[in-house]
Amino acid sequence: MKLGLNRKFSIIGIIFASLSPNFLANIVHAQQKGFGSALVENLGPFLVPFIILILAGFTLIIYNGIAIRKKAFVKDDVVQPIMQELQNLNVEGAMALCEQYKLPVTSVLKGGLARIQDDELDIESIEKGLEETSGLELAKPFTWINLLNTVGSIAPMVGLLGTVTGMIGAFQVLQSSGMGGESSQKMAGNIGSALWTTASGLVVAIPTLISYFIYKTKFGTIVAEVNRIAGEMVFTLVRAARGGFSEGGEEAGEEYYEEPMAEGELPSPDAPPIPPPA
Repeated sequence: MKLGLNRKFSIIGIIFASLSPNFLANIVHAQQKGFGSALVENLGPFLVPFIILILAGFTLIIYNGIAIRKKAFVKDDVVQPIMQELQNLNVEGAMALCEQYKLPVTSVLKGGLARIQDDELDIESIEKGLEETSGLELAKPFTWINLLNTVGSIAPMVGLLGTVTGMIGAFQVLQSSGMGGESSQKMAGNIGSALWTTASGLVVAIPTLISYFIYKTKFGTIVAEVNRIAGEMVFTLVRAARGGFSEGGEEAGEEYYEEPMAEGELPSPDAPPIPPPA
């Protein structure tokens, strides 16, 4: 059965090739021509912009894959000693640890601790320092993520420009020479170049935009973690200032107090017995 089908297709191919030998020659020529040479030939003046966009997109994908990691922003073994110093109200020790470990989270914490002057705990000033430093420190990494969106947006536009240019050339050939003969080949070549530029733009745009959304989501999670640690620092400072981390586990000022009973008032039956005077 398979031999019969193969014979039928072979006979049809021979008949078709004999009727249009140019078609068979074009197939052989297309097979001999490599993908790279066809790409270079059809892109023409748009080859250099696409090479730049491909290199830029590939470099940004690798760089953001290395840079946008939680360990590059937050490390628990760095944050915990800082919080321990703040529990003891050792602001200078916490500042020294922030300067020792160069991370975005330590820079943010340092910006808040720098607002503590003369042992005065101004919560609004500390939160303002944390907010300002966080905006500066976390804006730098997002710039490289946003460049992926830029490359992914520019590539289809360059491809669209090549498409429009190729179609204009095709219609100019049609207008000047009409259909048939060499004019048809030139028009087909212009249309082919237009499609090549469109495909090249999409090839660059699709992976870069996918990477952009992945890294943007990942960076948002990291930013939320940094903000959580900043809020934990403020809470630790306030609680430590109130004596919440004292050894007894009770906050300072939280002493037992019993209101004196009015004259002639009997103690409540649920009240503990009053010990006799020594």
